[in-house]
Amino acid sequence: MFNLETGPREPEEEIPQQTENKDGLIRESLGKRVQGVMNESRLPNEEYESTVGVYGGKMNFDQEGRMVWDRRGIISKVDKAGDAILRTYDEHLVKEPGKLLRKHPRIAAKKFFAPGTKRYRGSNEEVAENIERLGLSEYYGPHENGIEIKKPEVYKQGLALQDIYRSDLIESDKLKETDRFQALVEASKYIRGVHDEHGGIGEILVSDIIFQEDKDGKLEKPVLNLPDIVFNKEKITSEKDKKTTDILDFLSSVLVEEYRRSQKLEDVDRALDTVVENYGDKDIISLVESFVKRGRLTLQGDTEFLHLPNTLTKKARGIFSQHNKARLGSKKDFEGTMKKKIIDACERFLSKE
Repeated sequence: MFNLETGPREPEEEIPQQTENKDGLIRESLGKRVQGVMNESRLPNEEYESTVGVYGGKMNFDQEGRMVWDRRGIISKVDKAGDAILRTYDEHLVKEPGKLLRKHPRIAAKKFFAPGTKRYRGSNEEVAENIERLGLSEYYGPHENGIEIKKPEVYKQGLALQDIYRSDLIESDKLKETDRFQALVEASKYIRGVHDEHGGIGEILVSDIIFQEDKDGKLEKPVLNLPDIVFNKEKITSEKDKKTTDILDFLSSVLVEEYRRSQKLEDVDRALDTVVENYGDKDIISLVESFVKRGRLTLQGDTEFLHLPNTLTKKARGIFSQHNKARLGSKKDFEGTMKKKIIDACERFLSKE
């Protein structure tokens, strides 16, 4: 969804940082530079400077005054190609490549050299198809330069969940009146409704939920940001796996934002419990727990927590994790805690009768 992660003041820096070696610092510096180039604009909120950046295109107006996610620039084309490459190994890492190579050499060769990405930033036609599939045609639609934002008031006057979480960094009385936990309740119920009616979304972070109504701090009518991340039709991925991928993304994003905001692990637990309880599908939450235990999302700081063998996969994890690190703003020394917190929240929910 635009891959909207960064804010103007980089608030994620408040998460405890580890001492990294020179290679690690170079990777992090390079990642931030790439983000800065690809982030061509932010959501044009009229009341405050939004922290929600726009990737894969930029917000423009055509000659008729229509708001457009304009994808004609070279940066947009580079971003689309780079996004697919970076996502390729997000969900394809093998814990023990040597064992797989010995037992199933053909499968190993495909996973190592041509795994293909399970989801990616779609073409204009693919994004338009995703919009229609998800029931968002009244909000977004095809345009010769990219995708039209049919209801620009959603971007100009709506409140993004990411901005609600970062209200302590934004000068806005309106944002400061909001309750992030109430917003999480509404967002989680909304995601469940979209899943039940339309299926998996493609990607869902805190930047991908925008509230259209604010009634004295009570947020209502959430809607998805432009759904530009699409599932690869050439990959056989079950609907259950797609929904699980969405929820794992959302839980991870909420966790990082809550810890950045409160610095309290008990508030992290509260936020995660709020999501899983209001989403409420035990089959999906059970699979989320399984995904995490198997190593997803790919992150560098979870290798000890997951007891990964000392293979090439483990050694290369620092490189393959850069895309998720950029999406979430996570820090290496916190990523093992992240995984454990998500597992614990799933287990608390699943243990209830």
